[in-house]
Amino acid sequence: MKSSMYSTRTMAVLEMPLIRRATEADAEGISRLTIDLVERWIVPDCDADGARYLREYLTPESVAGRLHGDYVYCVAVDAGELVGIAAIRPPAHLYNLFVAEHTQRRGLARALWDAVQREFFATHRASPVTVNASRHGLAVYEKLGFVAQGPERVIQGIPSTPMLWKPSED
Repeated sequence: MKSSMYSTRTMAVLEMPLIRRATEADAEGISRLTIDLVERWIVPDCDADGARYLREYLTPESVAGRLHGDYVYCVAVDAGELVGIAAIRPPAHLYNLFVAEHTQRRGLARALWDAVQREFFATHRASPVTVNASRHGLAVYEKLGFVAQGPERVIQGIPSTPMLWKPSED
């Protein structure tokens, strides 16, 4: 079932893709989406080793292995097309958050973040969540409530900024 989101810019109702827990059958689509976006937005900032590491770590086989492990993945599907993914790994690290370019700026990243939190914290203790933000992802993570925990660093040839999100203390 799709949900509606009202846009004041276009004065139209935009359809939000279906968001659900990922299954092994999603491994190929997750891999394809993340590799496409990583090649465009992250690889240009990496050295050769970092680019090679990312490509190897995002193969369908690698994704399938994580789907069988402790990772919690949620996907967004629109008209049968996988258009977004979010994944958290224990203890509480946002491992991936990607949204297809043609679906960006519609609230999908926030909806995926909310969904993956619900799924993850249903079986894990609510706690702060870390993320290693790419240069192009910094602003998105800030909008989601993450705060930089230091300057950019390069690990395995991949530049990122360590960030932290804390659950509200209701």
